[in-house]
Amino acid sequence: MRGIQLGHAIGAKVIPHATLADCNAADMIVGVKRIPGGVLNAIRKSGKPWVYDIVDAYPQPQCSTWTQGQALDWLQGHIEALSPTAVIWPTARMQVDFGGGGTVIYHHHRHRIQRNPIRERIEVIGYEGSANFLEGWMPAIISECERIGARFVINPVSLADVDVVLALRGPIWSGYPQANWKSNVKLANAHGSGTPFIGMPEAGYEETASGHECWVQTPEDLRQALDHLQPQAVRQEIAAGFVQRALSVGKVAKQYRKMLCALKS
Repeated sequence: MRGIQLGHAIGAKVIPHATLADCNAADMIVGVKRIPGGVLNAIRKSGKPWVYDIVDAYPQPQCSTWTQGQALDWLQGHIEALSPTAVIWPTARMQVDFGGGGTVIYHHHRHRIQRNPIRERIEVIGYEGSANFLEGWMPAIISECERIGARFVINPVSLADVDVVLALRGPIWSGYPQANWKSNVKLANAHGSGTPFIGMPEAGYEETASGHECWVQTPEDLRQALDHLQPQAVRQEIAAGFVQRALSVGKVAKQYRKMLCALKS
C-alpha cells in the first residue's frame, strides 16, 4: 500500500505484483516489505536497478526474542540476500544499524485524513491495529477506561472519533527490531488528524515526534498520561502542534521522487 500511494503521489502508473514483462517495461522498480519469490525473480531477470523499501519487513513475533546482535545479523543477511540497488529505511536508527547508505523516508499519514474536533472530555480511547499486539496491556487499558469513564475502541472508523489514540505493544511483540525499526505510521496518523497520542518510545515515533507526545512504558505511565490529557485545552494545544508536524503523502512523495530520480540518473 505504501508503494502504491507514493507512486500515485508522484504521478506514476503503479503495477503491483509485477511480472517479468512489467519489470522490463518499467521506468523504475520498487519492492516493499516482503517480496514474493516470483516478483523477486522477475526483478532480477530484468537486470534493472531497483529500490527496496524495507518498512516493517522483520519477522514477527520471532524477532521479539532476538538480541541486538541477532537483529543486526538478520538485517545484514536480509539485505545481502535481496541485493537491491538502493534501500529506503523507515527509521534513521535502522539506517545506522546497517552501516549507512540508502535514504530514510518516514511513513506518511492517511490521505485526506479527518481532523479531530477535540471534544470537551475524553470519552473514547482508540487503538489501530491487531488486538494481539496489546497482549499484556489490556488489563491496564480497561482499568483506566473505567477510571475516567471512557470507552476503548479497537480500529475505529476514524481517528477523529476517538479522543486519545494508543500505540502500545505487549512483551511478546516487543524486541530490538520493533523498538528501533518500526515505522512511524501510527504517530503519523495521529499527527495528521490532530489526535492526542500515547505510545511507547520507539525510534520511529521519537524521530518524528512533535514534542507533544505522551511516552509510556508501564501502567502507571499510562495513568499519568491520561491525567495529563484530561483538560481540553491541553489536547487542543497538542492537536495544533501535531497538525503542524504532519507528514502528508505529498510531503513524503517529494523525497521519494528525489531519491528515485537520483537512482535513475
